[in-house]
Amino acid sequence: MQSFFEKLARYPERTIVVFSLALLLAGNWIMPLTDRDEVRFAEASREMIQRGDYVVPWFNGAWRFDKPVLIYWCQSTSYRIFGENDFAARLPSALFTTLTALILVRWGRKIANAKTGLLAGAMFVACLHIAVIGRVATADMALVFFFALAFWSGWELTRPEQIHRWRYWWIFYVALALGFLAKGPEIYFPLFGLIIGRIFRKNNFHLPVTATIAGFILSLVLMGIWGIPAMTQTHGKYFDIGIGEHVVNRSVHVNDSHGLAGTLGWLATLPVYFLTFFVSFFPWSTRVPSALKRWWPERQRDGIGWYLLVQAGIVFALFSLVRTKLPHYTMPAFPCIALWLALQISGEQNCFAWFGKRVIGMTIFIAVLMFGFFGVARNYFLTENLWRATKQYVQPQTKVGCYGFTESSLVWRFRSVTTNMVFLGERKREADFLTNTPPFILVLPTSDLTNLPETNGLQIHVRGLDIVKLKNWDLTAIVRP
Repeated sequence: MQSFFEKLARYPERTIVVFSLALLLAGNWIMPLTDRDEVRFAEASREMIQRGDYVVPWFNGAWRFDKPVLIYWCQSTSYRIFGENDFAARLPSALFTTLTALILVRWGRKIANAKTGLLAGAMFVACLHIAVIGRVATADMALVFFFALAFWSGWELTRPEQIHRWRYWWIFYVALALGFLAKGPEIYFPLFGLIIGRIFRKNNFHLPVTATIAGFILSLVLMGIWGIPAMTQTHGKYFDIGIGEHVVNRSVHVNDSHGLAGTLGWLATLPVYFLTFFVSFFPWSTRVPSALKRWWPERQRDGIGWYLLVQAGIVFALFSLVRTKLPHYTMPAFPCIALWLALQISGEQNCFAWFGKRVIGMTIFIAVLMFGFFGVARNYFLTENLWRATKQYVQPQTKVGCYGFTESSLVWRFRSVTTNMVFLGERKREADFLTNTPPFILVLPTSDLTNLPETNGLQIHVRGLDIVKLKNWDLTAIVRP
C-alpha cells in the first residue's frame, strides 16, 4: 500500500482530479434530489432558464432571496450541457470540490512536496462532511472553493519576498467578490486572517493599507455589477431578505430551531463546532489533537502552519458566535486544516499506510452508500413513489395542487413536465382546488379524502417516507385528465 501511494504521489494533480470526480459523481444519478435546499436551488436554476432572468432567482413562481446568484448561473449552465436532471444539478458542487482539492495539491506541492499536496487534497475530499456535501446541489462548495482560493492567494500576496504581488492581489480580491456572489459576506473572513497576520507577525506579512483598501473597493465594485441590478429589480428586497434575514437574523437569533434560544442556550452552544468537527472531518480528525500537541512548540518557527490554523480558527470562532448553528457552516476551514495536517504527517515514514487504509475505507463507504443504500432506499421515498405513479398523466398544461404534504421536491418533479407552477397549500383547502378546469392533479393525505364533497377522477394511492421529516405518509393523487 505504501509503494502504491508513493507512485500516485508522483502525479498528484492527475490523481486528485480522478479520485475526487470518481468519489463525488458516483451514484449522483441514483440518489434523487430530496433535501429542501437542494431542490430549491435546482428548481430555481431551471426557472432562471425558463424566465430568461439571470439576475434574480425564482422558485415556483416567487422570488428566491436565500443566496446570491453564482450557483444558479453554474447550475443553469450545467443544465444546458447535460439536461435538467439530478446529476446536472449536482455537478457544479462536485467540480468546485475538485478544484478546491486541486488548489491544496498545488499549494502543498509548492510549500513542501508532491506527497504533501496529495495528502492534503485527498484528506479534504475524503473527509465525511465534504464527501457528502461535496455532491449536493447547494452553494456550499462554491463558497468553500473561493475560501480556499482566498487562503492561498492571501498567503502568496503577503509574502515579503513575493515578486508577483499584483497577480495575487487580483486573485485574492476577485475571489472575495465571487465568494460573496456564491453565498454571502462570510467570504471576507480570509481578509481578517491577513490583518491578524499583519498585526501579530508584522515582519512576515506584507499588507499595505492603501492596496488593501483598494482591493476591498474592487471587490465591492465587482459585486455591484450583479448586486445593483438585483436590488433595483426587487426594490431592495434582495438585500433586506438575503442579508437582513439570512445573515443578520441568523447571527443574532436561532433560525428553524438550529440552536438554543436565550443567553444560556447561546453559551451552551459555543463549543458545538469543536465537537462536531471530529465527525465532520472524520476519519482524519483523530490525528489532529496529537499533531497539534507535537506542533505547538514549533509554532513560532512555522509561518505557514500558524497562518493555516489562524484562518481555520477564525472560521470556527466567528461561526461559534452566530446563534444559528449548522455543522456545514465551518466547512470553509477544512482546506486549511487538511493542508496543515498533511504538513504534519507527510514526513512520517509510514504515513501512507495510515492514510491509505482510511481513504480506501471512505471510498468503500461512499460506494456502498450511493450504489447500495440509495439504490434501494429511493424506492421508499414518498416523492419518488408519487412521481413514478403519476408522471404518465402529467402534461405541459396540467395544473398540480399539493395539500398537507408540501415538500419542495414535488415542485422539482412535477415541473419537469408541467409549465404551470405547483400549488402547495394547507390541509382542509383541497376542495377549492377541485374547482379548476382539467387537466389537473390534486395530491392530498389519504385521510383527507373524506373531507372532499366529491372525488371524481382516477385515484392513485402511494405510501412512502418523507426523508426531510422522517415520517411515513399515505397520499392520494386525484387525476382528472
